[in-house]
Parts: sequence; structure tokens; C-alpha cells
Amino acid sequence: MRYFFDIFDGDHWSRDELGVDCAHDMSARHQAVLALTELARELLPPDGSSMELVVRVRVAEATAFTVRLSFDTASGPALSDPAVMER
Repeated sequence: MRYFFDIFDGDHWSRDELGVDCAHDMSARHQAVLALTELARELLPPDGSSMELVVRVRVAEATAFTVRLSFDTASGPALSDPAVMER
């Protein structure tokens, strides 16, 4: 079956027009997770800003499922107290 992997990069959607043949939904899920980890490696902000990355997996025009990664950094002593970083 042919699956299409639309990407949300935190700002806009990119529609997959080519797709990939996968044996079943679990294979497509694996491909989506791999794509999401590559996106995270390239796009996650180094300053710790919040971001959400999404891969929407379609079969034709119907959404089969989505894979989502939410990234956020919570403030703590290491981020607010320079003395902590010196230890």
C-alpha cells in the first residue's frame, strides 16, 4: 500500500506528493518515526524554545495516523543560575 508522509515543521505543512510503499501500517509508522527523528535532529531549536513536529501519514487523501513530537525546556537552576554551570 502507498503511504504519504506530510510534515509539519513547527511553522507550516509540507505535503508529500510521492509517497512510499509499505507492507502495512506498522511499517509506515516506523518510517514516520524515523522521519520525525531526522526532523528533530535538524530543526529542534538550540535555545530550548518550544516546538512541535508532526508527521501525518495518509493513504490517498485519508489520514491513517499521526506521529507527533513536542519539545520544551523547563527552567531550572542550571538555566537561571550561572554558578550551577561552573560546578
